[in-house]
Amino acid sequence: MSQPQISLTYFNIEAAAEKVRLALVMTGTEFEDKRVTFEEWGALKPSTPYGQLPLMTVTNPDGTVKSFAQSVAMMRWVARKFDTTDTLYPADADKMLEIEEVIGLSDDMAKAWQPSLYMGMGRHAQYGHPQEWPEAKETVKKMRETFIAEGLPRFMDFFSKKLEATGAFFCGDKPTIADLQILAQLRYFTKGVADHVPADCLTPYPVVTSWMDRMHAIPQIKAWYKL
Repeated sequence: MSQPQISLTYFNIEAAAEKVRLALVMTGTEFEDKRVTFEEWGALKPSTPYGQLPLMTVTNPDGTVKSFAQSVAMMRWVARKFDTTDTLYPADADKMLEIEEVIGLSDDMAKAWQPSLYMGMGRHAQYGHPQEWPEAKETVKKMRETFIAEGLPRFMDFFSKKLEATGAFFCGDKPTIADLQILAQLRYFTKGVADHVPADCLTPYPVVTSWMDRMHAIPQIKAWYKL
């Protein structure tokens, strides 16, 4: 049976698209990893479903083409459609519930970090502040330092307890899409790319960093990152 042709469009960063890329990599699914510049995005934006990236375009063997957005939906679709082992996103309702709970926890962490992220990108007006706001930089600094001191430890404790319970991955002895989403999420915090977020901020959480090492040792992921 012929496989559909898949093109995944995003910027030349990991961020929202990376969990989708990892799902494609883990399932051995060929895809076009299309990375656009921020300048190119301006012209592309009006043609996207919701004015955002990533964008996945699927060309089926019969020639029909479908484009869709929402990265978590893409990740779930890839795992359910192409994972022949039925372990990344099992059809079993009880196993799926466990995975969805962890994905929800990851989403909660993303929401907790989001104001610090967006305000640091100059979007403070979205949070009720004037566009010309002299205190912006200092406020972002305090917000990010507070997240690293208070928010991050809270979620790392949740993550650590999950991992200690299984001794391997978030939902058992095999990685699932929950692991893929959280790996992409936590890699960001180790890169030193965000102001006021030290690249070693995960060092105090050895259970989590050991899990990241296990994830990076998976052959497909190791090859993807050229480790």
